[in-house]
Parts: sequence; structure tokens; C-alpha cells
Amino acid sequence: MTEKVSLKYTDESDRCYGVAGMAMSMIVLESEEMLSSVDIDAPAEEMMQFAPQFFFAGNPRLSARLAWNQLVEHYRLTMSMLVSNILSRQYVYKKTEISPELLQLLHNYMLDEGGDACQLDEDEVNALFNKQFSYMQRLFRHPGVQSIVTDFATDLQKRRHLTASEVIEGFDRLKYL
Repeated sequence: MTEKVSLKYTDESDRCYGVAGMAMSMIVLESEEMLSSVDIDAPAEEMMQFAPQFFFAGNPRLSARLAWNQLVEHYRLTMSMLVSNILSRQYVYKKTEISPELLQLLHNYMLDEGGDACQLDEDEVNALFNKQFSYMQRLFRHPGVQSIVTDFATDLQKRRHLTASEVIEGFDRLKYL
């Protein structure tokens, strides 16, 4: 009998590595200003607390094209965080490859989200997904990145809550890789 594939966290360490992955993706994509804090004691959907500018509220003064570009950029960041969550948990915490079933589950979720949030077609989502997955995969396979992620996850597990500036400080060593 095969094990059911799930995106759910298996334990507290798994949660910490997932949050570490998401936080790191925001740093490497230079979107740290959108992060407010992280808290592993919060429900899964609230562990990452975002600054108000993270949430798209629309702006009637923006052209439809600029508004759509903002939505797509937000979707790209969300995709990167989810991909990084999974890769951090698989590569760094569990020290294993991502299974084809888990990859397909992740891809299908992002395909649905891209259609719903941005009205992207399958080819557009596939191109964006492949680009983000490939980039994050290269990062999370790097031994130096793995060390930084492990240190961050360990610190987060001890401290439970970190502010945005503490998150940025926790990933400061990335700039030396």
C-alpha cells in the first residue's frame, strides 16, 4: 500500500524547516519588506505574518496591466515560498529527494492557484513553476544554504517567534555564498 502524499507538516521540526524555507525565499527574492514576523506556534496558515503591502488590495489608479502584473508578481512570490517550504523540508530536514507524487501535488496546486488568482493558462503556470522550482532547487541543494537553513530552523524552534529583522539577520550569511 502506498503512503498518501500530503503537504501537511509531520512534526515541529518539519514546521520549522518549512518556515525557514519560506523565509529564505523572501530574502533571496528581495521581498523581505513584505514580511512582518514568523511564529511556529501559530496555525499553519498564519506562521508567516506579512506586512500590509503583501496583500493585494487593488488600486483604481493603476492600469489593468499594472494591476495584473502585481497579481502575477504576488503569485510568483507565493509559489516560491511554497516550493521553498517543500524543498527545505525534503532536502534539508529529511535529506531526501522530492517524490514525483509530491512534485505533482505541488504543481497541481500552483496550477489551480495561477488560474484562480491571475487567470494564467497552463503553459504560463508551467513556465513560471519550472523557473521558480529550478532556481529554488539549486539553492536548497547548496551545502552552505543547507547549513544556514538548519541554523535558522534550530533557532526558530528554540525562540518560537522571530521579527522580520531577526529573520533577515538569520539569513545574513547568504550574502557570503
